[in-house]
Amino acid sequence: MKTVLITGANSGIGFSCVRAFLNEGYKVYAHYHNQKDNLKSLENDRLILIQADLSQEIETKKIIANIFDDTKTLDVLVNNAAFYKRVSTFDKISVKDFDYTMQVNLHAPFLLSKEYLKYMKSHKKGNIINISSIGVKYGGSPNSIAYTVSKSALETMTVSFAKEAAKYNILVNALRVGVTDTDIHLNADNKNMKKRIEMIPLGRMAFPEEIADYILFLSSDKCCFSTGSILTIAGGE
Repeated sequence: MKTVLITGANSGIGFSCVRAFLNEGYKVYAHYHNQKDNLKSLENDRLILIQADLSQEIETKKIIANIFDDTKTLDVLVNNAAFYKRVSTFDKISVKDFDYTMQVNLHAPFLLSKEYLKYMKSHKKGNIINISSIGVKYGGSPNSIAYTVSKSALETMTVSFAKEAAKYNILVNALRVGVTDTDIHLNADNKNMKKRIEMIPLGRMAFPEEIADYILFLSSDKCCFSTGSILTIAGGE
């Protein structure tokens, strides 16, 4: 049975990934921070819930260690969890929030990937998928600078990490995801979503299930010769 770890799995793209991987017969390790209500609604003996604060190094490292104590292998790591704090003006961005964003969006994927490589290199296989944002292409907005900078760095890390992981036949890729029908956008009272959607050539937001399908494809044996790639899924943007 194949196995996958999905961070930030209780909502949005992460939750859609959980359902997609379960449907494909995977054993799914689903990480959450505070909320697990959606995950608890999925009654499946192949679903293992893992609580951790990704801003804490010790807790983050324990995720991988505990999984390998349980299963001895992990086919796929999906670094999906992300923190984004909405602010109305640039001057309301605090250094504390900026640092926390980096901890969750960049440091945690680095630690998880590094620990994953440590355990999986002897298996001579593996797959890491990092979830980025279309905001990187445009530099984001001044109000979302912390989030955009973290995702930009995540993409650079993807390319760099892929070079090391390739020695062990471990693939590392990133999805640059466009505007998606998730809470982070639906609750964005600091932006005009109607106007934002009009900027998308396909004229609509993505559905989380569509993004999950791409992640599932990158995890499959059909995608076996791509690494260090940044794949844009953004409706033409």
